[in-house]
Amino acid sequence: MDAPPIKKQRRRRLSRSNATYPTLFLPDELIVEILSSLRVKNIVRLKCLSKPWNALISDPSFIEKHLKKSSRNPHLTLFWNQRKEGVNVLPFPVHGLLKNQSINVYSHNFHRFNEHCTIVGSCNGLLCLLFTYPTPYPSYLLKYWLLFWNPATGTRSKKFELTRPDSSHFYYPKLAFGYDASTRTYKVVAIRVDEASWKSAVKVFSLGNNSWRNIQSFNTVPVKWFDIHYRFHDYNDGVHLNGTVNWLTRKSIDQFSIVSLDLSTETYKQFLLPSDFNGVPSIRQPDLRVLMDSLCFSHVSNKTEFVLWHMKEYGVQESWTQLFKISYQNLETHNTHGGNRLACIYVNGDMVIFANDFRNRAFIYNVKDKTVEKIDTKKNSIQWFGEAKDYVESLVSVH
Repeated sequence: MDAPPIKKQRRRRLSRSNATYPTLFLPDELIVEILSSLRVKNIVRLKCLSKPWNALISDPSFIEKHLKKSSRNPHLTLFWNQRKEGVNVLPFPVHGLLKNQSINVYSHNFHRFNEHCTIVGSCNGLLCLLFTYPTPYPSYLLKYWLLFWNPATGTRSKKFELTRPDSSHFYYPKLAFGYDASTRTYKVVAIRVDEASWKSAVKVFSLGNNSWRNIQSFNTVPVKWFDIHYRFHDYNDGVHLNGTVNWLTRKSIDQFSIVSLDLSTETYKQFLLPSDFNGVPSIRQPDLRVLMDSLCFSHVSNKTEFVLWHMKEYGVQESWTQLFKISYQNLETHNTHGGNRLACIYVNGDMVIFANDFRNRAFIYNVKDKTVEKIDTKKNSIQWFGEAKDYVESLVSVH
């Protein structure tokens, strides 16, 4: 007696399950906004859905839009050497370091290179790596090769050789990596200094046509050539900002200036340092960096204080502003000859990340509270002082 009602109830359920719903339509502009907010690894997976989506994600305007959004989440490249296993690189979000000062780098997906290399620079999500190889006996000179790598997409370029100059007096190239927006070309600038005459030679490598060209050199010498600590250990000298490469140069013991190369015109300009800057002892060279999307330089004052200057308007000498002056006593360190060099590698409001060359340690300093939090990455071999570079995820191609 009860069977028919049950059958009718099943039919009603089936009819509801087969009901058609209106097709959901999203405007192209909204799709672009959603996709450009995703992480690179998720966007790359969506390229295989259809040809239109592949074309959209590969479009230069979309790549640029994604890069602007991704830049709001800055990273630092953690870099460490292992003699038997090679070189390891891990782009790590800054907010992760600020939130948790004790992290285990082995719990994250780092990348390993089986050959010796160092990071020249980072630009728009691309890392420029320098590989060095000794030549056979009897010369034992070094050969240099460049490789471009996007850690987010996992793509790498082939290796490009940096040839040695004819003069045997040229040693240890100083390299800088930047972007020429006018031609959408990534460029590497290489400087060698002839230590017999103290004259420089400058070459530019353009990624795309993959060739080196000689360009006009500048008359002064980068500061780090006078510092034996940097000359033999640091291949990176110039800093990139908005299509320019900038070097801190020295004319005399206490006279400094900034030489700027426009990567578009490949011409130079010279900027003065703040009028209140009175020079520093020769054993403590100032340091030029890009922080908060502005040109900054730091130095030691009276052997007891770390001072950071900020150029609010690029190229305008009057816009130099002293951002902060911190006592070495507050930093819980000592400024003694031969060790404990400090580098400011990140600034966001009151939070500052410092790198110390003594055992390659890093710590966070709160300018407002004057407190120090040491960063323990569970890996003491990380090269904070020389290798920690700014990095953002991107879809930029290495070709």
